[in-house]
Amino acid sequence: MAIIATGAQTIVDLSDGKSLSVYLSCNQPKTQVLDPNPGGVIVPDWTQAGGKPVITPVIYLNQTALALNAAGLTITWKRKEGSGSEVVLIADETVTANILTVSANKLTGVASSLLTYLAYVAYVDPETTLTANAVADITFAQVKTGVNAKLAWITGEQVFKYDTVGGVLPAQITLTALVNNVSIVKWQYKNASSVWTDYPTTGDNANITSPALNVKPTHAVFVNSAATLRITTSDANISDTISIYKVADGTAGTAGSAGSNASVAFLSNENITFAGNVSGQVTGTTRTCNVVAYTGITKVTPAVGTVTGMPTGMTVAAGAAVSNEIPLTITIAANATLGGAGQMSGVLTVPVTSPVTTSLLIAWSKVNTGATGNTGAAGANAIVFSIYAPDGSVFVNQAGSLLLQTAAYNGATAIVAGATYVWKKYSAGSWNVIAGATASSLTVLGTDVVGIGSYQCIMTYSAVAYTDTITLVDKTDNYQAAVDSTGGDVFKNTVGSSNLVCRLFQNGSEVDTMKSTVISITAPATPATGDFYYKVTTSTPAIALMRWNGTAWVDVTIDATYKHIKTYTWYRRDKDGNPLDGGSAFSTGKVIYVDGEDVDIKTTFICEVV
Repeated sequence: MAIIATGAQTIVDLSDGKSLSVYLSCNQPKTQVLDPNPGGVIVPDWTQAGGKPVITPVIYLNQTALALNAAGLTITWKRKEGSGSEVVLIADETVTANILTVSANKLTGVASSLLTYLAYVAYVDPETTLTANAVADITFAQVKTGVNAKLAWITGEQVFKYDTVGGVLPAQITLTALVNNVSIVKWQYKNASSVWTDYPTTGDNANITSPALNVKPTHAVFVNSAATLRITTSDANISDTISIYKVADGTAGTAGSAGSNASVAFLSNENITFAGNVSGQVTGTTRTCNVVAYTGITKVTPAVGTVTGMPTGMTVAAGAAVSNEIPLTITIAANATLGGAGQMSGVLTVPVTSPVTTSLLIAWSKVNTGATGNTGAAGANAIVFSIYAPDGSVFVNQAGSLLLQTAAYNGATAIVAGATYVWKKYSAGSWNVIAGATASSLTVLGTDVVGIGSYQCIMTYSAVAYTDTITLVDKTDNYQAAVDSTGGDVFKNTVGSSNLVCRLFQNGSEVDTMKSTVISITAPATPATGDFYYKVTTSTPAIALMRWNGTAWVDVTIDATYKHIKTYTWYRRDKDGNPLDGGSAFSTGKVIYVDGEDVDIKTTFICEVV
């Protein structure tokens, strides 16, 4: 799971001899969010006056704070990108009075998205003239939001067929490029040296930057009777490729001998149209399209693979050969919408493996027709059905609820009776019926929508089903974590103990709050049923969440009913910022116990929340 927030607390162990300790505070969060989509922003923006990180060293000499202008104090700043080497500061990283200010978005362009600033502190004790040294660091991370999906694909025929006298069909093939979240740059072909080359600009193509490209067999793009074409886009990683072939019948050989016979396969019907009613539903029907093949002038039986590309409600089955032709039976289920209530279209791909290897395409379309009345009577009123959200379609932090309302009209008259309703929610790859949701409206709780949620309503009126869909969005604020220490942030001579509590905030309000304010070795004396407390075991050390069930205290630390909603994992870093415990977790839980054995001069405890 992704980390939603990180908090830290530094505890210093001061000895009787003078020791120097330092940690860095910053006025900005240590995580910067980058939206990489066009028009995206960076939050916080380090170029803005209110967004510039100002990093201030906080220095202690034993238990006494040391001013940044104290005599004998020097601070040297360094920077480090990811796991790279430390280097001096660069432009827009300025130090004034030992305080570092960053005035540009320095994380942008850093491959690891991690940037660390280090403060090397030296202090010459005027009493002993000895120099004490310390170093502290602060690491910033840049998190990128998701990039919108980018697609490009090409549609169109792929074969020019020549007969024995040189005639060719079709005379021209028109390819169409379709794109999503990118723009078309140009069409290209692969030449005889396998180098991509711009498609020739001829009278057949005014330019090669438009979605449509006209291809003729005379164009100089074919290599050995095949042309490999592609469309390039504004994203160099997004393109699509298609191949076009010239297929010819056999021709006479030399010295009167017969030449080799060419093979060809084709469809008896490449375009099929289905009629839908006003709701986009098709009456159950079947259509047949035959796969025909010839080798030379001899009709042969083709081998056909599995047909693909069928929408919901359509099936295709290949039958046994009849007169060497393979019949493809296209079956439409009763009342199928073939992918949607509106007018739809698509392409079925028919793979042929013998006598030639190729893919044939069946183009299908659905045309919706209006309902008609009795003979001589006017047509029936159109039924209009839709879903809308009168209070908006956006939740904030999954809070509250939103009303989904349906609107239905028979002609110009609102439908208020005689209709039934079924509501569904899209999850796990399918539409699932919402139990008990049979009214014309539906109330959706914010807790039911994680990111986005799609809802569908099916209204049945006069024995006809009408469907509409709406999508709700949840805008969740970023979390922030803060670590509190009940025992302060200073131990002395390895003596001291503290309970560290990770508090989680969202939109200014604390979430996943503590179950109790009691953190103790001993249990409360007079608990009520349902009371909680955090039990401290110093010998382990460990902290358990306990609940009084009316007769006894029960450990509910991992009980799904009572435990904390989020997961809290703790790590440690030493005085130089290096990971302790081999980089493994130090402890887990919203509240943890630490003592002098866990702190060596200065130890930072970091809590990651998921």
